[in-house]
Amino acid sequence: MISTRNLLALVAVVSLAACGGGGSSSGGSTGTSSSSSSSSSSSSSSSSSSSSSSSSSSSSSSTSSSGGNGLYTYADFPIGAAVSRIFTTPEMEKTVKAEFSQITAENIMKMTYMHPAEDTYSFGQADQLVNWAKANGIGVHGHTLVWHSEYQVPNWMKNYSGDATAFQTMLNTHVKTVAEHFAGELDSWDVVNEVLEPGSNGCWRENSLFYQKLGKDFVANAFRAAREGDPNADLYYNDYSTENGVTSDAKFSCLLELVDELLEADVPITGVGFQMHVQATWPSNANIGKAFKAIADRGLKVKISELDVPVNNPYGTTNFPQYSSFTAEAAELQKQRYKGIMQAYLDNVPANLRGGFTVWGVWDGDSWIMTFSQYTNANANDWPLLFTGPQNGPYEAKPAYYGVLEALMGQ
Repeated sequence: MISTRNLLALVAVVSLAACGGGGSSSGGSTGTSSSSSSSSSSSSSSSSSSSSSSSSSSSSSSTSSSGGNGLYTYADFPIGAAVSRIFTTPEMEKTVKAEFSQITAENIMKMTYMHPAEDTYSFGQADQLVNWAKANGIGVHGHTLVWHSEYQVPNWMKNYSGDATAFQTMLNTHVKTVAEHFAGELDSWDVVNEVLEPGSNGCWRENSLFYQKLGKDFVANAFRAAREGDPNADLYYNDYSTENGVTSDAKFSCLLELVDELLEADVPITGVGFQMHVQATWPSNANIGKAFKAIADRGLKVKISELDVPVNNPYGTTNFPQYSSFTAEAAELQKQRYKGIMQAYLDNVPANLRGGFTVWGVWDGDSWIMTFSQYTNANANDWPLLFTGPQNGPYEAKPAYYGVLEALMGQ
C-alpha cells in the first residue's frame, strides 16, 4: 500500500513538469523536558498512524537532492535514514525531507536518554524530533527500548538493588512507559537490541546486565510490555551480523532459534531488523537474501535497519586501507553492493512483509564508521553512505544512491 505522502509525491511529479520544483524551509531545534513517572506515560499531541506505513503527509514538498523525485517515491515501504537529535545543517534537513519517508533517532530514544533516573523520564529531545517528522509527513522508527550497552544503560538501573522479580517489574515499567508515551506517533520500535552473541553459554550475550539478572526471559517480557504500551506499532528484534543466511553461521542460527521460541510462546513480535553493517563483498547478496527469506517465511516483517557499506574492509584485508580516496572503482563497487542488497530484499521479502530500508546516516561525513576504532587506529577514511558533500553545502547523491534507485525501478 502506498502511503499518503507517496501518493502526493506521485501527483507532484505531474505538477513539477508544468510549474517547476518546490523548496522547503529548514527548522528543528534542541530541547529537553522531564516528567515524573506518574505523568510520563501520557503522550503529547498523539495522533493515530499506521504501523506499516509512514505518517500522513504535510502539504509542503522538497526537491530531491539528486535533482529528481525523492528516493522514497519509488517504494511502497519506508525508505529511512538515521539522524541525530538535531539536523546539523539546513542541507541535511532538506535532504531528509526530500529523499526519505522515515527517520530513526541514532541515540535519543535509548535508555539513558529516556530514563535518566528511576523516577524521571526525559522525552523533550525525542518529542521535538517526532513532532518535526509529523509536521513534515515523515514516519519514525523507535530505537531502542532495551539495549545492554554499558554507556546506554542508566547508572541507576545498573545499581538497582531489588531481586530478580523487582528488576523485571522495573524493566517492564520502563518499556511500557516509553512505548505508551509515543503510542500513535511511531511506526515501529526496536524493542530489544543485540542480545545474541554465540559463545560458552549458547546463543546469549554474557555481558548483558539484563541476561545476568533475568536470563533470556527478559526478551519476551519486553515485547509484551511494549505491546501493552503501544497496541499498534510494529515491534522488532534488532541485531548485527545476522545476515549471512547459512545454517553453518552460528549467529544466524541463533537468530532463528530466538525467533522460533518467541513465536512458539505467542510473543507479540512483528519483525526482525537486520542492521546490515556489511562489507562491500561479504556476505554474499545470495546469502543475505536467504536470511531475509528465512524470517519472511515465518510470517515476520523484515527491516534493513542500519545499513552502511564501507569500501574498505578493516577485517579481511592485509593492506587496509585499500582505497585512500573515493575512486571511480570504489564508487562502482559500492553502487553494485547497495543495488544488490536492495534487489535481495525485493526478491526475497513479500511486499506485505517489507518493514523498510534504512541507511545509518545521511552523508559520509556523518557516519559512525568514522569513529570506529579500526579506522581511527589506521588513520583511514571511508565513504559508506548514499550522499556526499561539504559540511555546509548541498549534499550530492553518490553512485550508491543510483544503485538503490535502479533496483527500485527494476533496472
